[in-house]
Amino acid sequence: MHDKALSVTPAAVAVQLHEVTYTYENETDPVLLGLSLAISSGEWVAIVGASGSGKSTLCQLLNGYLPRAGGGQRTGTVAVMGMDPAEAEIAGLAGAVGLVYQDTDAQLVQAVVEDEVAFGPENLCQPPAEIGRRITAALDAVGLAAERRSFVRRLSGGQRQRTAIAAVLALVPPLVVLDDAAASLDPPAQREYTSLCRRLHQDGRTVITASGRLDETAQAAQRVLVLAGGTVLFDGPPAELLRDHGAQLAGLGLLPADLQAGAAAARRARAAQREAGPLLEVKGLTFTYPGAVRPALADVSLSLQPGEWALLVGSNGSGKTTLSQLLMGLQPLPRGRLFWRGRDLFRTPVEQLAREIGYVFQQPEHQMVASSVWEECLFGVRAQLNLRAGQEIPRAERERAEALLLQAGLWDKREDSPYLLSGGEKRLLSVIAQFILPKSLYILDEPTAGTDYRGIQILLELCRQQAAAGAALLVITHDPQWMEEDADLCCQLEQGNMLVRRLGD
Repeated sequence: MHDKALSVTPAAVAVQLHEVTYTYENETDPVLLGLSLAISSGEWVAIVGASGSGKSTLCQLLNGYLPRAGGGQRTGTVAVMGMDPAEAEIAGLAGAVGLVYQDTDAQLVQAVVEDEVAFGPENLCQPPAEIGRRITAALDAVGLAAERRSFVRRLSGGQRQRTAIAAVLALVPPLVVLDDAAASLDPPAQREYTSLCRRLHQDGRTVITASGRLDETAQAAQRVLVLAGGTVLFDGPPAELLRDHGAQLAGLGLLPADLQAGAAAARRARAAQREAGPLLEVKGLTFTYPGAVRPALADVSLSLQPGEWALLVGSNGSGKTTLSQLLMGLQPLPRGRLFWRGRDLFRTPVEQLAREIGYVFQQPEHQMVASSVWEECLFGVRAQLNLRAGQEIPRAERERAEALLLQAGLWDKREDSPYLLSGGEKRLLSVIAQFILPKSLYILDEPTAGTDYRGIQILLELCRQQAAAGAALLVITHDPQWMEEDADLCCQLEQGNMLVRRLGD
């Protein structure tokens, strides 16, 4: 199949790579190794691979970000729409290749949604009337017409992801590359995303989607390229790969295995030893952002006991991240609405809350500060133990960091920059960094977004260990199906209103 793909006639080729190897700056091991592939004009190809397989690297080679802006060394040849992205003029590339990055926040540059979508066409000197038409069409395509004049920073993670997609669509490129562009979308929006990819393909665009799972979108593509070890392992129609290589795909973490084995027993064991009395209480919480028309949260109530595991679910923009930020004091807290061990959290300093509550951001890059994976793990330990520069980490915490890195599969990358990890690896790193020093409550915001199934399994085991030790968990997720057997509560938010139901009864 691989050789057959390379035999496509040059006139019909949109993307061609031959013997491409790419190594990041200051790294010795290449991420891509002798990669060769061809994609025909008008074809829809899904690139699927486990975390760290090189999907994002490949996508960024296609639009020239690597190596011309991101550094590193590329060997071999890359041709995209007849151009070498490493040497072509930026304007020519922008009109030919549209890339939605895995970290969408990194490509959002304007304050208002419609200005973000207009940014590309304006820079390509399109007439004002054409720019207006493109803004409307792009926002309609991603279901964001109602947010046209909203501030980007007020949007949910999924809404920002849709804004980034709209900004690329407004360029009307013949080649659209979507790197895990559905990772932060709720299930209905994920289905709409698959439909959007199908429409782009039917319109004659060349579409490349990348993901860490052989999910619904990947299975809707004409062809799937499975990356492993920096090269193409499998190449063919999705139905054929599922039929002939299902066990290997599951072994790579691209298809779900039995992720919930033992979950119900673990939940019963926690319930048997649970302390009486609430750890966290939310009582009739209403919160409205300054200048907003409607409240982000309306009369929300919730109670969590030590050892309880709660899922926080809801559509994009329903108020999930707002609630988590209030619990951590990252938004101004109202009096008499949030209580920790019976104490009102009104005006409680963030640093005081951080000693008892671990918080993992929706975008893990937003809380990374160190130059290596090892130091990133230990940064919070140094801060919480008030260690001065040069002081040695206590043995117990150092050994716990080592054990967690091994469990997460990141031990061999401990000297690497955390920013060079894959999206799934960054999420695991941000989680274990919080788990090194035991906390009473952990709030994890979309920890499985863009993660392969092996990463989900690792995350579940890590969370089970914390809950067994008596910690409460509040997990914000669009993947509740992988945690419902473990969880005690499901908290459904819609338009700021919450419905709490107990699971397993």
